[in-house]
Amino acid sequence: MLTCDARLKIPDQVVTRQVGDETVLLNLESGTYFGLDPVGSRFLELLHTEGALAVVIARMLEEFDVTEMQLEADLLRLADEMLVSGLLEAA
Repeated sequence: MLTCDARLKIPDQVVTRQVGDETVLLNLESGTYFGLDPVGSRFLELLHTEGALAVVIARMLEEFDVTEMQLEADLLRLADEMLVSGLLEAA
């Protein structure tokens, strides 16, 4: 299980594309396809630039009207799911 001190990145075999206000990810090796809503897209954008989950959570708390506990739980769950799917990896 991930913790907030994790550092994550998008693997080389995963391509991302913006489609409107959503992001689509495709793992070219496994064929796994994943769509992110605008909040998930912002998560991925910040993760790409920041790398550290704790920094991403802190930045998103400034941008979204949500409690820290809820945001942390949601993002850890999303990151776990993306790790299992091969759409993220430890940096």
